[in-house]
Amino acid sequence: MIRVLCDAIHADLWESLRLLFEVRLGWELYRPVGMEWQEQGIWRFEQHQPYGAGVAHQFLDPWPTDFTRSPDDPLGWSERQDTTHPDEWLRLVTHEQARSQPWDLVLATLSENEQGLWRFSQDAGAHFGIQVGNQGAQNLWPLAEFGLLSVTTPGFIPWRPHVYYRQEFDLDLFAADYGAEAHDLVMNRVQCTSQTPDHERWRRMAALVPEARFRWYGHCEPRDEWFGGDHPTTAEVADSMHAARIAWHPKRWSDGYGHVIHNWFSIGRPVIGSAGYYADKLAGPLFEEGVTSFDMDRLTDGDLAGVVRMLLHDEDRWLTMCEASARRFRDVVDFDGEADAIRTMLHGILSDRLVRS
Repeated sequence: MIRVLCDAIHADLWESLRLLFEVRLGWELYRPVGMEWQEQGIWRFEQHQPYGAGVAHQFLDPWPTDFTRSPDDPLGWSERQDTTHPDEWLRLVTHEQARSQPWDLVLATLSENEQGLWRFSQDAGAHFGIQVGNQGAQNLWPLAEFGLLSVTTPGFIPWRPHVYYRQEFDLDLFAADYGAEAHDLVMNRVQCTSQTPDHERWRRMAALVPEARFRWYGHCEPRDEWFGGDHPTTAEVADSMHAARIAWHPKRWSDGYGHVIHNWFSIGRPVIGSAGYYADKLAGPLFEEGVTSFDMDRLTDGDLAGVVRMLLHDEDRWLTMCEASARRFRDVVDFDGEADAIRTMLHGILSDRLVRS
């Protein structure tokens, strides 16, 4: 059995890696637990920020509900229910456990952790690779044997084996529904936009189109009368998105892959978004002006309000755009093909381990 140690903290990134390594490849995926990972200089994410210690505790502290598996077994680990995907369980290893166990692959998803995890991989005799999920990340490519890139890299072609891919998610949760449940809801699921100038435009649109229900969702503040709530599980996020008539998506930072924007196109909704921002990113091909989406940055407030009204009241045009968005997603995104490319690359990297296992 191929054993993989990975530091992923984003819940839907972790789920995508579980789908890749455990479901598609049949391997075992583990993540660090315990502050010793930081004390040993392996976990360094945000460590130079004033809140760095708190972030480390957030992601490394054990939970009272963690369940220890085979505590006397040298291959022991603990398990934790994945609260974002409650049907799934996380495998967790302390630094002490990990040092005494065999590893085939160590994967860093946080650039700050690359040096430490590479060092751990060398001590463990494991292969080392990186997963890149944020556009413009500064990665230690000389240390990596391969890369999984859910970003684009304009002007840069990695010299290591690599695959550009999209992080897989459950297509049953985000199935194309052709607007079966949607009525008057304009939904924004971009985190923390209430702190940005885009929120002022959102407020103006809500005033200009009072027949629509404008709601934004997420965990950030400040919250106002248009705050719709925060959904703790991906299934609840999906359910809420199916209830939306129009996707409002002013994303302008830190996206590489972009789960939310891909989710919108997967279920099939007209997207009013920052299309120019996505032009050179993986989601860029999903945006087709007037067909699947509208670029909010190219429209005046009056024109944008007109688009919202049209999508509210012109049932045929709205449904046509729903169908076009869902179709475009399936034309562009190929989880099966990308997984096959990753399998081929990793089978080459791990050829010695696969023969043994």
